[in-house]
Amino acid sequence: MLGHALCGGVRAFAEESAPLSPGDFIGKWMSLIAPAAERLGPRGDVPPADYLARLEQASIANTLDNLLTFPRLRRLIERGRVTLHGAYFAVATGELLVLDPQSGQFGPVPTG
Repeated sequence: MLGHALCGGVRAFAEESAPLSPGDFIGKWMSLIAPAAERLGPRGDVPPADYLARLEQASIANTLDNLLTFPRLRRLIERGRVTLHGAYFAVATGELLVLDPQSGQFGPVPTG
């Protein structure tokens, strides 16, 4: 699963903007962000850009969790035939971060 910085859908969710059409793909996708936002908790005094980046990354982790609810995919993962990975592309810097399943944190792509 690859997510990206400066995501318009995540920004719209955070700003509580309505999707163009609640029934279209983006509207349905935006509704899936709610559990990620709940896990993050209140914004507090976090600068908006920092909060959005954290929400974008939390949304990636949430999507991976959602994928595990598909029985066939879950079986393939359990049998070692499919592996899921989470990644975050920082558009402005060109940096690619990957989700470490152990820590739950995004970091540089491991080398070697």
